[in-house]
This record gives sequence, C-alpha cells and structure tokens, in this order.
Amino acid sequence: MTGELHNTDHGWMVSYTEDGLAKGLSLHYDDVDFINETKYTFDNVEARIAKNPIVEFVIVENQKMSGVVKYAKLLKHKL
Repeated sequence: MTGELHNTDHGWMVSYTEDGLAKGLSLHYDDVDFINETKYTFDNVEARIAKNPIVEFVIVENQKMSGVVKYAKLLKHKL
C-alpha cells in the first residue's frame, strides 16, 4: 500500500485511502526509532520527509494487553 507519512501531535502517522475511505495508522515503533536515530545524521530529517512524504507500507498487528494494535510498517526507508 502507499500512503503519506507525516508528524502529528500524536506522533508519526501514515494517512492512506482504502475502499474510498480516508484512514490513518500510527507508524510502527521500529520506524519511529529509525527516524529518531536519523536525526543525528541529517540536519532536518522532518524536512526531508515533508519534501516527499509518499511511502510504501504494510499493516502489521501486535497483540497487547488492551487488544490488537495495528501499525503502518514501512517497506523501504527513503531518507
């Protein structure tokens, strides 16, 4: 799937359309860690992402105490 990666007040999200409906998922924590680590390498990683926010991702599920949580897991890091 493809979607748009953006940083919100609630963290990194991927917005996408499925069956004609706009949807959004939190970015997988491994990918959030990658972005946070990349901040030490690039001057402004958020500007790089904002310049080309379209990403390929899959939906993954994690079982938690509160139930199943879905995340957007990036297929490629393009920073």
